Amino acid sequence: MTKDHDIRSDSDEELAAALQKGDERAFDELVRRHQGRVYAVAYRVTNNREDALDVAQETFVKVHRKIGTWRPRSGFLPWLIRMTVNQSIDLLRRHKRHRHAPLDESWTVGDGASAIEPTTEDTRQEVGAREIAERVHGALHVLSPAQKTVFTLRHYEGMQLAEIAEIMGCTVGSVKVHLFRSLKKLQKELQDLRRDWLPERSMESSKEHKDL
Repeated sequence: MTKDHDIRSDSDEELAAALQKGDERAFDELVRRHQGRVYAVAYRVTNNREDALDVAQETFVKVHRKIGTWRPRSGFLPWLIRMTVNQSIDLLRRHKRHRHAPLDESWTVGDGASAIEPTTEDTRQEVGAREIAERVHGALHVLSPAQKTVFTLRHYEGMQLAEIAEIMGCTVGSVKVHLFRSLKKLQKELQDLRRDWLPERSMESSKEHKDL
């Protein structure tokens, strides 16, 4: 790439190829594009902000160091997410126990009462949806690292089962088993909520599991 080339219009794969040739601008652009997503995946797996920041930083360090192992035939983003997941799981395994922080610490005050008083029906629905999302995320601690990873990639990242299997280095059948078990655990943990809190695509995968 020439110095006056606008790399913002390049694809991830073009940037990764440029980084393999030593273009540091390509690395900076990849970090800019994906640091938010890498942090989000790491946070949902580790359930801790400081750990997620550490994972995100270490992930991009490894991207820079191991870019030579990336192959153009596979997309860059799945490779990046796989590295993030592996780094997150490695960190969890190093921790004998891990901490939990709510999604948004400004969301509750005092003894946990809602910091926002809903004034319209639409607002009440938004508050209810956010409370459910917070409850679901807070319940992820009951899942094993593999179950939490599968649920995160399926529900939050919207990945297909085959993509998750590739990232985790297992079969689609194993992904379905992890997803099914994660849903059963979350249903038990959140049994006071309505059943419609479950993501539709996760429910579909749960039904698919019964056919295995």
